[in-house]
Amino acid sequence: METPSEPRAADQRATIAAYERLIVEMTELAGGLAHELRNPLSTVMINLKLLEEDLRSPEGHPDDIRRRALLKVASLRREAERLQSLFDDFLRLMGPCRPKLAAVDVVAAVRRLAEFVAPLAHGKNVSLRFDAPAAPVPCLADERLLEQALLNLILNAQDAMPGGGTITLSVAADACGVAVQVSDTGVGIAPEAHGQVFRPFFSTKATGTGLGLSISQRIVQAHGGSLTFLSEPGRGTTFTLRLPVPAATAPTVEPPPTEERGANRSDS
Repeated sequence: METPSEPRAADQRATIAAYERLIVEMTELAGGLAHELRNPLSTVMINLKLLEEDLRSPEGHPDDIRRRALLKVASLRREAERLQSLFDDFLRLMGPCRPKLAAVDVVAAVRRLAEFVAPLAHGKNVSLRFDAPAAPVPCLADERLLEQALLNLILNAQDAMPGGGTITLSVAADACGVAVQVSDTGVGIAPEAHGQVFRPFFSTKATGTGLGLSISQRIVQAHGGSLTFLSEPGRGTTFTLRLPVPAATAPTVEPPPTEERGANRSDS
């Protein structure tokens, strides 16, 4: 027979375990942030030192000094923009995420986002396909946050195809919820990296903050949804964003494709 003190002890152990996990997560975040800050700050310091040497030197033609100074200022600006992007993404990840739910037509929202990113994608030899039902697909969501989550997935897909390729955006729904898939024909994700994909600061790219997928996952979870992926190295990756739909507003349209079908379609 369970004594009254046993449930309290179990609760205390669970609380302690939760705090320990939180400490580990915060330590990892702090370490990741410090690592990401080191390179741009080093570049800033080096360029400032070189700029100071140029300006103090009595030798050299003023036009040459000015030209070199402008190059260093341009480098400083790029690193400052990189730091600003890092801090902005970090604040999005760590700040409160409280979706302001309203009725959203997911088809219309994804179509607008596709039209927005198309010029940038085409400039990188990436084509966009849009696959969605003709009828609206309603959902309760924060449209601004939803677009941010999807934009991160689209940019991630684009970066996975440095030589060009195809991004397919699809929307579908059933009585259980709405599914938005972002598929690419890129390099895929190595199996050993699957467990780290949503970890803050994890990235296989030379550029970027490594926070985009973490932010997308946090936004989706704040909506009560899920973000999953399937990937095949050398063939591509499909991210599936699922949002619940209240039973009273669930649309009657074709059911969402399975993740396996979504991955195959993107590789065709």
